[in-house]
Amino acid sequence: MAPPDAPADIEADFVIVGAGSAGCLLADRLSADGRFRVVLVEAGRRWRDPLLSIPLGVGAVWKAARYNWSYRSQPEAALGGRRLFLPRGRLVGGSSMINAMNHVRGNAADFDAWAALGLPGWAAAEVLPLFRRLEDYAGPDPDALRGRGGPLAITEASHADPVVEAAFSAFAAAGHTALADYNGARQEGFGRAQFNLSGGRRLGADRAFLAPALRRPNVRLLTGIRAEQMEIAPDGRVTGVVCRRGGRRHVVKAGREVVLAAGAFGSPALLLRSGLGPAADLARLGIPLRAHLPAVGANLWDHPRVAVEFRRRRPSQLSGAMRLDRLAVALARAALTGRGPASEPLAAAHLFARSRPGLPAPNLQFLLRLFNPALGPRLPFVPPAVSDAFGLVACLVHPASRGRVRLVSADPADPPAIETGILGARQDVEDLTEGFRMAQAFGSHPAFAAHHDGPLSPSSQLVDQGEIEAFLRASADTIFHPAGTCAMGPDGAGGHGQGAVDGTLRVRGVRGLRVVDASVMPLPVRGNIQAAVFMVAEKAAGLILDAARVQG
Repeated sequence: MAPPDAPADIEADFVIVGAGSAGCLLADRLSADGRFRVVLVEAGRRWRDPLLSIPLGVGAVWKAARYNWSYRSQPEAALGGRRLFLPRGRLVGGSSMINAMNHVRGNAADFDAWAALGLPGWAAAEVLPLFRRLEDYAGPDPDALRGRGGPLAITEASHADPVVEAAFSAFAAAGHTALADYNGARQEGFGRAQFNLSGGRRLGADRAFLAPALRRPNVRLLTGIRAEQMEIAPDGRVTGVVCRRGGRRHVVKAGREVVLAAGAFGSPALLLRSGLGPAADLARLGIPLRAHLPAVGANLWDHPRVAVEFRRRRPSQLSGAMRLDRLAVALARAALTGRGPASEPLAAAHLFARSRPGLPAPNLQFLLRLFNPALGPRLPFVPPAVSDAFGLVACLVHPASRGRVRLVSADPADPPAIETGILGARQDVEDLTEGFRMAQAFGSHPAFAAHHDGPLSPSSQLVDQGEIEAFLRASADTIFHPAGTCAMGPDGAGGHGQGAVDGTLRVRGVRGLRVVDASVMPLPVRGNIQAAVFMVAEKAAGLILDAARVQG
C-alpha cells in the first residue's frame, strides 16, 4: 500500500471525500472483496493522542483546534444575535473521535417519515437490518432487535453513582417507563445510556472500520489534503476531486464514483463550489452553474438543548479524579486498562419523552450528566473554582426550525456561512420550555433532591414563561447534530425531483457523484445521530456496490 500521505495525482475506482464516520465505513465496505481501488481524502491528520480514546478525554478534545474545523454560526436571530460554536472533527475518524459516543438509533417513526416522503427503501423495517449488521451489542435484547458480532461495539453505561437510581425514581414517579433497551422496540421511556466503547475505550470510525480497511492493498488514505471542488466533464460526469495540499494542486481521479462524506457543513460547501446549488447564489459569487439545485445548503436542522444543573451534596467520583495528582493516574489507568473513573462517559442515562399530547413519538431527550463539565484539573488541596454538579440536559430532538449553509466567496479557504436557525419556530420555543420545566420537576423529586443542595444557578429556578423563554434565547445552543443540508428527495415527473440527492443518494444534475453523510437526512432523527450516519453509510455501500456490479 502506498504511504497514506503520498502527494500525487492518482486514480481509483471510488474516491471518498472525508474520513469521518461515513467515509471510514464506506472505505471498509467498498474495498472488502478486493475488486475496487478506494482512495480516501481527508483534510485532517491521523492522530495517536491517548486522550482521543479515553472517555474523560472528550472534555479536552472536542474543542481542540488541532482536531476541529471550529465553525461558528452567523449571528442567530432567535438567540439575540449570539454566534454558536459548532465543532466538527478535522481528523481521521471525524466527529466520531471527539463526540460523546452516545449510540441512539432514533425512533422508527423517523425512518418511516423518510419513506413517506417518497423514498422507498428507507422505512424503519427496511433499515433495521442495516443497524443490526453493524452492531456488536453487549446488553439485554428483550425484543431480539439488536445485532451481535458486528464491527461496532456498543456498551451500556455502568456508573455506580447513586444519582442514577435517584433519577430513575424521579422519571418513574412522573409516569415514564423503565426500558431495558431504548434502541429496541420502544424508545419512549428511560434507561442506561449506550456508547460506542470497546474495552473502556472510544470506538471511533477509524478503529472500527478504517483500520481493517487500511490493511488491504486496494485502499489508500490521503491525509492533510483538502478537497476544493469536483472535476466535472462537459457531459456532466464527475470524474474526480480537485484537492490542495499546501500550495500544490492535485486531482484525484475516480473511475466509477466520487462520494462526498464531508458532513453537513462540508458536503454542501463542496457542491456549491462545484456549481451545484441555487443558481442565484452561485451567480452572485461568480461560480459557473452546473445544475440548479435549490436544496443544496438548505434544510439545516440540529437539536437545541438547555441544561438544568443541581449542586451535588457529595462530590462525584470524577470530581475527585480531577485533582492533578490523581488525574494522571486516572488517565493512565484508563489508557492502559480501560478501567477507572476516566473510562466512564459523562452521560449516564437517557429519557425520551413528549412535551405535549398528540405527538406521534417523543420529541424530547434528556441526558443525565453526573459531573460538572466546567470542573477542570486543579492542584491538590485547592478547592474547585466551581461547584460539582449533576444535570439534566433537555434536547429537542424533533425541531421544526431550519437553517442553511451558504458560501461567502468562491475561495475554498473561506469557511461557509452557517445559520443554524434554532428556536426560530415558535413551537420549538414552547417545546424546549416544557423540557426545561420537566427537568426542574425531576430535580424536585425527593429521591433526586436527596442528592443535591439546590440548583447550580438561579436560572434553574425560573418559573415565569417569559423569563424562561429569555433564558433559552440567552443560553440554549445545539448538541452538535447538524444534518439535512443535502437532503434526499423523491423523484418527480420528467426526470426532475426534489432534494439535492435522490433516494439512492445520487446528486441530481450530474452523474457519478453521491453524498453519504448526515447531510442527506431529510427530517430529524430523534436522538444522537452517529448511529443513523453509520446506517446511511451501510446502506450507501450496498447501493454503490450493486451499481458497480451492474456496470461490470
